Parts: sequence; C-alpha cells; structure tokens
Amino acid sequence: MRSSSFHRIFYVIFMLWTIVGLAGSIGCRRFWNELRARQLIREAKEFYQKEDYADACPRYEQALQLTPDNLNLRRSLAYCYMAWYKPLDPAPENQALVDKAAQLFKEIMALQPENRQIQEDLMTLYLNANRYTDAIDLLQQRLQSDPDDPDLLKNVASLYVKANQYDAAFDWYEKWGAVQRDTAEPWYIIGSLAWQKVYCAPARCLDPTLSNEARGEYIRRGIEALQKAIQIDPEHAEAYAYLNLLYREKAKWVDAGDPAKQQEDLQLADRYRDKAQQLVEARKKRKAEGPTASSPQ
Repeated sequence: MRSSSFHRIFYVIFMLWTIVGLAGSIGCRRFWNELRARQLIREAKEFYQKEDYADACPRYEQALQLTPDNLNLRRSLAYCYMAWYKPLDPAPENQALVDKAAQLFKEIMALQPENRQIQEDLMTLYLNANRYTDAIDLLQQRLQSDPDDPDLLKNVASLYVKANQYDAAFDWYEKWGAVQRDTAEPWYIIGSLAWQKVYCAPARCLDPTLSNEARGEYIRRGIEALQKAIQIDPEHAEAYAYLNLLYREKAKWVDAGDPAKQQEDLQLADRYRDKAQQLVEARKKRKAEGPTASSPQ
C-alpha cells in the first residue's frame, strides 16, 4: 500500500513538473518571438522610411508570423503593401499587393467592425488601384446599416461614374435625391452627366458608339432630372444651362427628322440659355453689392 501511494505521489509531482515545464517553454518561446518581432519591426520601419518597400514588407511579414495577434502590425504591413504598389503597373505581382493589403484590412475589420479608419484605408486602397467595383461593394456593406445615408448614396453613384456605368450611377443619384428631397444637386448631376454622355462632336465625343436610341434615352432622363432640379431650386443657373445644352442635343439626335420639333427644341434651348444668363448676372450683382442691412450676419 505504501509503495502504491508513493507511486501515485510521484506521478502527480511528475505531471506538475511537466505542466510547469511546458508552460515555461511556451512562455519562453512567446518571449523570444516577441523580441525577434520587435527587432524585425525596427528594421522594417528603417527600410520603409527609405522607401525601400521590397525590404520593409518581408520583415513586417516575418514579424507578423511571430506575433499573429498583433493588429497594429497587420495594419503596418497593409500600409507597406499599399506604398509598394505602383498604380500604373499591370504586373500580376504588383496587383497581388492590393489583394494582400485588402485581406489584412478585412481581417482587422472582422475583429473591429466599428473601426471607421480601417474602412477608409481600404477604400483608399481600392480607389488608388481603380478597383471601383470593390469600392462600391464596400460602401454598399456600410449602407446595410444605414440605407438612407445621403453621403454614402452620393459616393456610390460617383463611383459608378468612375466605373463608366452611367445607368447605375443615375439610379443611385436618384436614390440620393429621394432621400434628400430638399437638394437639387443629385438631379443637376444627372442632367450634366447625361449631356456629357450624349454630346458628340469631332473634337470631343465621350461615346461615339452610342446608338441614337440610347442617346435619346439619356437626353430624356437628363431633361427630366434637370426639370426636378429647377423645381427644387428655381434659381439654379447651371441646371438651366444644361437644359439649354440637352435640348440642342435633342434637336440634333432625337428630332433630326422632324423640322418642326427641331425648331421647338431650339426655341426651348434659347429660353433656358437666356434664363441661365439672367440668373448668373443677378448672382454677380448680389455678390458685388455685398450683404444688405436686412441680410443675416
């Protein structure tokens, strides 16, 4: 019995020492990993400051392998990839830097979903790389929690313009206008973009392949949007100016085979042109006169 008791005690002591030894070994390994990581980070920062990203980024990578829970290090590595990326270089290894940086930002966002700065960093990355579809997806994720944010709606619309997807852009500008009913800007922007899309002359033609039917639809949509703009703001001189321009395009493309309609289009164009000039002159006069005594200070 005494021998059996002795063996049990010995076994318990042995297991305790084993556990202590393992804990010490793990703690020792963690200590040396953190020490080595700090050294690598110092070296990486020195290379980064010299704009030697080819030497900086691998050191950040090694440091992150040693301390994978370090979120600040993930962010530093993402910045390093962003700095290393060359916007005009289509090489696969260069484009891969965008993917690597995006993955790191997404990993941080998964752990810190309310970190707005990381979201802005990821957006900057996508815009610098002309990855407008990815940027749009990122904004639409934010819209899930705030679908009526006018700034987000406006930004999605402007990104579709950058991506040369005018129809989608117009849809999102209309969503903005439906949310922020007191502003003429979304409707004015649709009208100005519609003119940019349809105007075609030898010296300047945004889309020479656009069919007459499609051109006519853009003209119709642009005129309707500008009419809404001046309903909201009757003194929006620029909206009248673009109505003038669009009616001239309507005469050129939509009503080219009907002289009577052409003449009507051109008369409306002249009327809107004159109205725009009157509003601009009145604006200049008010600016020259300065604030009146009854004006709020």
